[in-house]
Amino acid sequence: MKPNPYSTLLTLVVGIGFFIGGLAIGNVVHFGGIGAVVAPLAQIIPGVHRYELDYDIPTVSDLSPIATFWQVREKIKNQFVYPVDDDTKLTYGAIRGMLAALEDPYTRFLDPKEFKDFNTETEGHFDGIGAILEARIDPASHRQRVIITRVIERGPTSKTKIRGGDEIIGVDDKPIKGLTLTEVVRRIRGKRGTVVELKLVREGLDEPFDVEITRANVDLPTVEFEMLDEENKIGYIWLRTFNKTAKDKMEAAITKLNSQGMKALLFDLSGDPGGILDAAVAVGSFFLDGGPVVHIKGRGTEPHPLNATPGVKVPNDVPIVVLIDRGSASASEIVAGALQERHRATIVGRRSFGKSKVQTILEMRDGSALFLSTAVYLTPKLTDIGVDDANGDRGVKPDHMFPEPDPEKDAEVTGEEWHGRQIQKALEILKTEMKP
Repeated sequence: MKPNPYSTLLTLVVGIGFFIGGLAIGNVVHFGGIGAVVAPLAQIIPGVHRYELDYDIPTVSDLSPIATFWQVREKIKNQFVYPVDDDTKLTYGAIRGMLAALEDPYTRFLDPKEFKDFNTETEGHFDGIGAILEARIDPASHRQRVIITRVIERGPTSKTKIRGGDEIIGVDDKPIKGLTLTEVVRRIRGKRGTVVELKLVREGLDEPFDVEITRANVDLPTVEFEMLDEENKIGYIWLRTFNKTAKDKMEAAITKLNSQGMKALLFDLSGDPGGILDAAVAVGSFFLDGGPVVHIKGRGTEPHPLNATPGVKVPNDVPIVVLIDRGSASASEIVAGALQERHRATIVGRRSFGKSKVQTILEMRDGSALFLSTAVYLTPKLTDIGVDDANGDRGVKPDHMFPEPDPEKDAEVTGEEWHGRQIQKALEILKTEMKP
């Protein structure tokens, strides 16, 4: 099921907690107390982030909008039929309403508790069902659809027939029509060992189907690697997230595979929702000898290149195939797009997520935070992968496009099995690119 090019996108990982996430990137990212960001615990919004404190209150030149807000606020406090005891609730509600007027699903506000969870719960494991969700607005009906965009490998959902592209229409025998994505996630989330039942629809199937999932602990290691084909010395690296440990763990994996005589590399970015910019540029530097990995374009500014560090970890005579899918976002798209446009790797799989906005994280004095879209990132050839192309598609387009699952033939195939099939297809392409 191809993403609608006009859809409004918002992605969440169903787990514990609140807004922890497969984040991404800013021009220079310093997260301070955020720690190893990009653990997919409760909400993932693929994107790029910059982190700043914003305790100053600027001078206001026109007080009329504030006067109107204050007047409405006082009317609510004094005349609403039910007394309002929590002024903060009104303030936060007003902020969220103001951000909704921007019609940007990536700009959002986190209250102090949500932001605290965002800062601290980044250990790479969590309790949940192990799936990433996305809210899309149908341009014709304006109906919100909640889509599973990624099933986390070895998580509870990966043991079922659910796969990316399935739409959730009910949770525990209750329809989700009219609920926000956050409300849907709250219904799905729960303690490990408990069961949640999802009602889903799939393109190509006539009837909805139900799946029971037992919530469990979900682990998401940053990097997994092995010598996938000993005979041909084909290495395999799966980068699961671009957090602060990604650079060191990628380097360790490459070093180990090089020591084993690696002659080709299958670099798996499928299902990787993104990470911080420093990690994206560092990972790109393992394969590119200088030159741009990505460009950042702010409001009213020209694109600014962020270049790879000279010197490579993977020799230029080692062919590389990069595997992507619709769950590959932000930092994954940056690296895949750079390796493709600079002719360092062959990209295979399915189109990536297609999101190029950069968010600045502005921490407020009361411990809340504003995630505000402040820039876009562009590929080395200045392509904006978040904008629809001539065919109405967005994201990084693979050099070899893999077919979508057959709705009937592959109906019972689990997420793990499907990922394994994609790896084998990528491996066959890589073998054809190796020199005799």
